[in-house]
Amino acid sequence: MSKANDKALVEAAAAEAGGGGVSMGKGAWDCDTNTEIPPEKEAYVFEEIATMDFPYEGIPTIPPRKDMDHFAFFCGGCRYRVTGHPDWPVSKVKEALFKGGITRANKPDGIRNTPGIQNWQDLELIYAGQKMADDKLMADYHVPPGCKVMIAIERAKLELKKPECDSAYWN
Repeated sequence: MSKANDKALVEAAAAEAGGGGVSMGKGAWDCDTNTEIPPEKEAYVFEEIATMDFPYEGIPTIPPRKDMDHFAFFCGGCRYRVTGHPDWPVSKVKEALFKGGITRANKPDGIRNTPGIQNWQDLELIYAGQKMADDKLMADYHVPPGCKVMIAIERAKLELKKPECDSAYWN
């Protein structure tokens, strides 16, 4: 699907869905277009609108995903959507995230205790608790097409060995 068609599809379906859905409230970013995903469209883009297609005891549920061409990563409280496939090397997905704007997750210079994400090699991708090596394929970690539950984190944060001082860990 082309980027123009993809964007048109998102806008049309969000309008059809009433622009509804609940946003996570932390923001979302489309790395393919390097633009913010508006909160009112976030539920549609990430396929989280409950329907009666597969009800559970009369309650609407989220139907199986249809978008198998995009992955979603959590980083710094924000979700990042990026084109990717299981047969891609991990490094290619990291590069796409970096080029697409994941550096916006960096804290300002004065308040961070790590260098920040300066290039794609500074990213660590995690799926099912496993750090993914750059030279392996996403499929080597059993990442399914269209996976929406991965983590992208600055490698230096993992090397700190303890949570940052402003982390919720300390609350």
